[in-house]
Amino acid sequence: MYAGYRHVPTLQTVQVPVLADRDPSRKPRIIDLHQDMLSGVQRLAGDFPVYGSTYLEGPSRAQVIWSSLYPLTEDSSLLDQLDAHAGLLETCSSSLRLVTTVADLDADDPRTGVLPHSEGFHLPGIGPDSLDTLWSQHSLRSLGLTWNYETDYGYSCYDDKTAPLKPVGRKLVRSLAQSPLMLDLAHLNEAGYYETLELFEPPLLVTHSFCRAIGDHPRGLTDDQLLALGQHGGLIGLAFDPDFLGSGSVNEALQHIDRIASLAGESAVSIGSDWGVAAMGELGDHTALVRLLEAVESIYGADLAEKFAFANAYDFLCAQLPAAE
Repeated sequence: MYAGYRHVPTLQTVQVPVLADRDPSRKPRIIDLHQDMLSGVQRLAGDFPVYGSTYLEGPSRAQVIWSSLYPLTEDSSLLDQLDAHAGLLETCSSSLRLVTTVADLDADDPRTGVLPHSEGFHLPGIGPDSLDTLWSQHSLRSLGLTWNYETDYGYSCYDDKTAPLKPVGRKLVRSLAQSPLMLDLAHLNEAGYYETLELFEPPLLVTHSFCRAIGDHPRGLTDDQLLALGQHGGLIGLAFDPDFLGSGSVNEALQHIDRIASLAGESAVSIGSDWGVAAMGELGDHTALVRLLEAVESIYGADLAEKFAFANAYDFLCAQLPAAE
């Protein structure tokens, strides 16, 4: 355990604390490493009950979001999805904006900044020139090697955990190291995870995951994976899905935050909600997110609460994005 941290009591005995002196008008600063924004917003018109307008507006919305695109069907195309995402930004321009530089990140603009992210799509080329085209012409900012299934590049966490990256996957990882694109290890199997850590020198993301020692699910990270990510200077976003946490509660999330901070380090823990289309529990509500931040601050202090909600992701972005166009 790192100095200053302790394991939260068993879930049955946790009482989420409330800061009596908190200014209720104080708006928390939030960056979210993962939302299925395109799919979620497309369903708003159909009164989809999971993803509401408060995810884009309201006092607890995030300042910046990784907006995920994923190959839901066999004929899904990354370029088609990126075109649809550009349309989403145009349609929701009153509340959303594209973030491509540190200057964009720091702009005095009340709208939520968005970074389009690919989960396991087949790319139209994997060399540096192709990756630069995806960045400059299609606004892709981040990608993962897999989603829930095997890809041309590697194997999902639901596949054989000992299978290494595929040769074309190793080539992609090496090309990404020379690209401005950020690399996400969420969904990747264990062997591919460790191999990527060896091949890829820049800091890495795991945009939405959790501690497998607490929630025994293939999508979680083992303690050894958390340690390795921390040693690599990586960042992990905590997902709120009930399938991962148990019931998706504030109390359960505290358990995972404690363990991530203890193993990967306090600079590695962040939010990766996975809001969008997955059915959520208690932490599907923005009010509950604020209560979670209050609980982290009360138990671990304001410094870790700020790092978890905003500062770690902000520092990561400042290190990865160009200063300006």
